Amino acid sequence: MVSLKSNPAGLLLQDVFAALSAKIRQISADTIEYAFSAWLYPASRSQQMPVLPLNPAVNNYSHVAQIAFLLEIDSEHNSDLLPTLIDGLQRTASRSPMIVGVGPAAFYNDAIALFGLALGARHTGGQTKKDIAKWMRSFVPNSVGTLPPWKQSLMAAALFVLEDDTVIAVDHVHALEMELALYSRGIDCFSPTSSDRIYQAVCNGAIREGGDIALTAARLQSINYLTNHLPTISINMPTIPQIVQVLSNLTPAFRRWVWEDSAKTKTSVPQKWDVQNEYHVQSLLYFILAPLFPDLEDEFYLETTGQLNPRADIGLPSVNLIIEVKYLRQGKSFQKILEEIASDAALYFKKESVYKDKYNQMLVFLWDDSNRTHEHGKFKIGACSLNNISDVVVMARPGVINRNPANLKATKKGMI
Repeated sequence: MVSLKSNPAGLLLQDVFAALSAKIRQISADTIEYAFSAWLYPASRSQQMPVLPLNPAVNNYSHVAQIAFLLEIDSEHNSDLLPTLIDGLQRTASRSPMIVGVGPAAFYNDAIALFGLALGARHTGGQTKKDIAKWMRSFVPNSVGTLPPWKQSLMAAALFVLEDDTVIAVDHVHALEMELALYSRGIDCFSPTSSDRIYQAVCNGAIREGGDIALTAARLQSINYLTNHLPTISINMPTIPQIVQVLSNLTPAFRRWVWEDSAKTKTSVPQKWDVQNEYHVQSLLYFILAPLFPDLEDEFYLETTGQLNPRADIGLPSVNLIIEVKYLRQGKSFQKILEEIASDAALYFKKESVYKDKYNQMLVFLWDDSNRTHEHGKFKIGACSLNNISDVVVMARPGVINRNPANLKATKKGMI
């Protein structure tokens, strides 16, 4: 299970990501390496869009490949480049891969450029695509042997894009990052592999070698895929950071929250699943966590303190964690919520508590029904400074819960 964990060298995945991002920002935007990187790792475009070099030439295969990448990135705004691309591809397809008395031509094993030309041929289609496929088939199987594994994968991907079934030798074991990055961009020609192996490859590669910019982009895109397209929690051994990550990602899940103005079927009535109080939020968290934690306790009492009999909201003994739910309404201050949390923590985690081995940390989950998002940061800092508070998750009321005055009146009646 991939998570933001430490690798053998002690780095965290986010540390590797930051270091690689800094490296890719240093490359010039008018190079083919940057054009390829901007296609493979789209997030890099927020820094700078790739551009063509001054006076690009249709008889320069590298410039033609750059044009292809630009059209793949944004075909609408670069549509005026299409005639130049077609002309350049046709010229390139007529070139010999071997130069008499010299040896292989410059493009013979230029994996990045050849992959770009393949994308361009796919974009144009028709006879141009067939010509480029025939041209590459004539030399690519013989040109990959001395290349690094990630470039071998690019060459294989180029033939795949052209729908050519020619088989070439690729060291897949050492090309995991590039192959996952290509897969994430729709080039599905490689067998799936272990995400943990890719994670280790990304981290270890970034530690041991500088690497080509194209490989840097592949590592960034691999990290992006691993952190955004795979489960965020281990079913076998969940951790508190994973629980925090799951609860922090609840807002997108509310896209399918039921909030109907009219019935969806003839046999039903409109439903609005309003979250009106702390008990509703507890039920939501119970629904999410109970399948993952068979030992979950809810609404359970801890030892008494004088006349006080403290009751916790949710307990997860397997990770020694109490989850305390708070509900912030209009008119109630964050200061008041902090006071409640401090009081709860003091009661739950007494020095000589009989529960000290069962529960020793508390996660605060605050549902902000007032949507005072500008105060969330300060609140989190304050709550995390309290004893035994491991983390804080604040969730503003999702936009889907768009109450009208009647709903608001009902909400006030349900105050706790």
